[in-house]
Amino acid sequence: MSKALRSWWRDIEPWYFVVGLANLVLGTSSVLIPLSVAKVFNHSVGSVGLLASLVSLVGVLGSLIWGRLSDASYRRKPFIVLGYAAAGLCFLGVSLAGSFRQLAVLNMLLNFFWVANASVTVLIAIENSRESSWEGRISRLNQIGAMGWVLGLASGSLWMTLMPQHLGELTAIRLLFWAMGLIGLSASLFAVVSIPRTVPKFTQRKFRGIRLAIGNFMSERARYAPLHLYHRLHPKRVWAMLTHPEGFRPGTKRFLLSTLIAFVAFGFFGIPLPLLLSQKFGMPSSSVFVLFLLQHIGIVLAYPLASRRIRKLGNRYVQMGSLWVRALLFGSFSVYLALQRTAPPTAVLLAGFVIYGIAWSYFQLSGIALTSRLASEKNRGLALGLYNAIAGTGWILAGLGSGLVTERFGYFVSFAIAAGLLAVGLGVLSTVPDPSAVATGSHPKGSQTTIKRWTPATRGLRWHRGSH
Repeated sequence: MSKALRSWWRDIEPWYFVVGLANLVLGTSSVLIPLSVAKVFNHSVGSVGLLASLVSLVGVLGSLIWGRLSDASYRRKPFIVLGYAAAGLCFLGVSLAGSFRQLAVLNMLLNFFWVANASVTVLIAIENSRESSWEGRISRLNQIGAMGWVLGLASGSLWMTLMPQHLGELTAIRLLFWAMGLIGLSASLFAVVSIPRTVPKFTQRKFRGIRLAIGNFMSERARYAPLHLYHRLHPKRVWAMLTHPEGFRPGTKRFLLSTLIAFVAFGFFGIPLPLLLSQKFGMPSSSVFVLFLLQHIGIVLAYPLASRRIRKLGNRYVQMGSLWVRALLFGSFSVYLALQRTAPPTAVLLAGFVIYGIAWSYFQLSGIALTSRLASEKNRGLALGLYNAIAGTGWILAGLGSGLVTERFGYFVSFAIAAGLLAVGLGVLSTVPDPSAVATGSHPKGSQTTIKRWTPATRGLRWHRGSH
């Protein structure tokens, strides 16, 4: 164990910790922003849904813009510095915001510029290095980013436990935003001095391992961009791939549709969730932070288990299992809220959030692998990029719908819709071919190859200059 840790530490470059520091800021804000909507600006769950939709929309648009600019400029480092500096300045602005409108505008700006670093962070890690080391370097970078996110939630929990009793809750929230702003600016300064200069290259790049997905979606909120973008998306080409016979395979299209339905369902549950805890259940902000911290600890700890499960059972089986678990969880919450007005027992909430996080690990890792395996090699990169964009699109739709539904009909209806959508998504997913069966179906029964399954690798993803 100690040998493995020493090896892991030797592979870490100092600037990876700058990425972790920036993700600490975003991890803290992931819970603090919806809490501030309710407690500082006295807005309802509908405003939280609207905010989630707006910032997700900006994030999707930003991902289309920044990837192209970073390629055209032949520069990498300035985009990371810009993203971190913008996050710091926006959080300082949020700490002084006097209205919900100002909060929304600042969050949209934050997310737009944050996406700038997502398009280049991983490229810096692999450029000017041996191809054999790419997977390990990306994995270490993602792990540090994930640790930063979890540490941010832990810091927010500790702050909101200790400070409100001395400062009052509203002042404590504003001061935490101020502190996050200063940390964001510090991350920007550290990025200036620690991130190496690289020579931009657009040679063939094969992203091989499932470890690349670790940390890629630490949160389901698409406004918190992944640590890297798989592919620069061109809307016209995406449309052609979806509509032309020579585009994506039918199985790939059905899988992407099921993924979109799943992300909409996740939003109908996840977007109103912080306000359910703080407003309807009357939980203190510190307790809300603790629950989301447990969710993300479950995500991190479950990744190795999910990886082994995928290798044993196959991607499609694990994907369906994770959706069934979440459908049952969402449905159970809906039934409980329809019958009870008080919060569930603490033990039930704790267990529910841990399961909520664990199921995400299984869903995310199997989803990345399925996208890679179902798409043909010539459009695999585009399919993976579209998978990321679908997450943002699903959150946009869910933000608008969940806020309206929850305000008019209640939380239990929004959660019931989430469970129902997952059932529909499972139905679509059941029509998607199993890559394992396709890979083994042409071999004689009993031969050695019949027991092989596709690994979760993403072999064959290529980036070329001029491709979209």
